[in-house]
Amino acid sequence: MTLTTASALHQLTTPEGIANPYPLYEQLRDSSPVPGYRDWPPGTVPGADEPVTAWALFRYDQVLAAARDSETFSSRDPIQEASSAPSLMLVNTDAPAHTAERKLVSQAFSPRRIRRLENWLDELVPILLAEFDDRTGDGDRDVMEFADEVPTRAMVRLLGLPEGDHVRFKNWANAFMLSSAMTPEERMASNFEMVTAFTERVTEKLARVDDSQDIEDAEDLISALLRAELDGQRLTPEQVVRFCVTLVVAGSETTTYLIGSVLDAMAREPAVTARLRADRSLLSTFIEEVARLTGPNRLFRIATRDVEIDGAKIRKGEWVALFFGSANHDPAVFEDPARLDLDRPNIRQQLAFGHGLHFCLGAPLARLEVQSIVNAVLDRYSVIGLSEEPAERQTASLLTHGFVRLPMQLSR
Repeated sequence: MTLTTASALHQLTTPEGIANPYPLYEQLRDSSPVPGYRDWPPGTVPGADEPVTAWALFRYDQVLAAARDSETFSSRDPIQEASSAPSLMLVNTDAPAHTAERKLVSQAFSPRRIRRLENWLDELVPILLAEFDDRTGDGDRDVMEFADEVPTRAMVRLLGLPEGDHVRFKNWANAFMLSSAMTPEERMASNFEMVTAFTERVTEKLARVDDSQDIEDAEDLISALLRAELDGQRLTPEQVVRFCVTLVVAGSETTTYLIGSVLDAMAREPAVTARLRADRSLLSTFIEEVARLTGPNRLFRIATRDVEIDGAKIRKGEWVALFFGSANHDPAVFEDPARLDLDRPNIRQQLAFGHGLHFCLGAPLARLEVQSIVNAVLDRYSVIGLSEEPAERQTASLLTHGFVRLPMQLSR
């Protein structure tokens, strides 16, 4: 490993590298796989848990092949399982357990149930924007104060929980996903509070579950999850709690960052925004392209056997980091990868929502939320521009790429 490669790998986990990893990806891609990457998987507690040392994959073909081969690259995370943090459902399981759990969850977390939120979102988002305008006035304001409202409120609505619960969702997600600076004690306390709260909610719902009703008639997702059945098997209350935790920590924060990136792109690319105003059928392509440009960066896997990747010999039991963010900027697949291109012919090859066995189950919900926001912003504001005030990106975790502060000009 050359000094240049070692230096670039080290810089990835610095605040500057986390804020803008793409130039480093460009340096590291030709050397991939690269050994010696050290970082914490989500759900572990820095300061209480040890970081892992992993091989890092930066090329699109390598990341795609590893994501497809779940038998060789396991999603189980023994450090996370042994950590005080809750173990995630589906994210950290392999087949056959993953297959059975996903089938049960998919009965409840169905496209039909997600689509039920569409009209509600279309009514909610303009109200939230009006409230945002009342709080912040016209002109420059930080849109990240608004961005986290929709995903967290949608989660509360979907799960059938009291409205006030959405206030806690953001803090729980930030603590679990390592994107907030916290002491180990604060992080563990947040994780404990989250699991305790969902355990109480699931227990309340369990007492009222009506087995005679069709699963699609269940009033909320928790009740539907408790009612899901396949070949006589059901999810346990503990599994339902774990799925609720997974939905909140994996869905609310990543969608919030995507919303920020989408709003930033609308301000930076006035020609693109003009096309969206003229043709709303382009919204889906626009969201996919922004997800490619700014989506989640990496996930960890563990090799279940000795495997060779382009001359690198990865041994059984060694960690492997799949850098989806680098794959999505690989010029071998995406021409001029840093450019936002609504006419990109292969946009559906982007990997921001994962691939294969672990493709994000919540992707349709995230897309629906973001589309509702883009529509509402286009309808409400005639001016969507950048502020002279600098934006700030999160610098705590390389898992995600997004803004924590994004001043913009929004005028009616």
